[in-house]
Amino acid sequence: MGDVRTYTIRAEPLSRKAFEPFGQVIDEGDMQMELRGEEVFHLNVLSYDRRPLVCDHLNRHHRATQALVALGGKPTLLVVAPPEPDFASPGDLETVRAFVCDGWAGVNLALHVWHWGPYPLTDHVDLVNVQGRFFATDNEVAHLERDLGTVVEVLL
Repeated sequence: MGDVRTYTIRAEPLSRKAFEPFGQVIDEGDMQMELRGEEVFHLNVLSYDRRPLVCDHLNRHHRATQALVALGGKPTLLVVAPPEPDFASPGDLETVRAFVCDGWAGVNLALHVWHWGPYPLTDHVDLVNVQGRFFATDNEVAHLERDLGTVVEVLL
């Protein structure tokens, strides 16, 4: 593909109300984790170093929700989009949002929600990750740069 276009969005603070269309904020009380079919939960720690806040793809899972909580109170950035768009056209980019997680709450991504990250806003972050064990076969990818010739840049 030729020149890559940039679609710019501004990150907003993570709040229960703003994040509700995409899942749950993990800060207090009970969360609702979901599994479908033969899926089982898997818990691990993901480690990421700081990178440019440019999203070239989105992932989503259909058989298990995914919970992510930063360790050590480190802030992160999470890009999400609702389940409905298929990212076959540039207009679907208008549904993309970004959240700054301040390090004192995590997220539980609902089934079918598109996401990228969370990635650190400091030098490094370790994240507790709870998702389906068979995520490798339950990972749909929307290749924004490859298929739409566009990346999403996030401004803080």
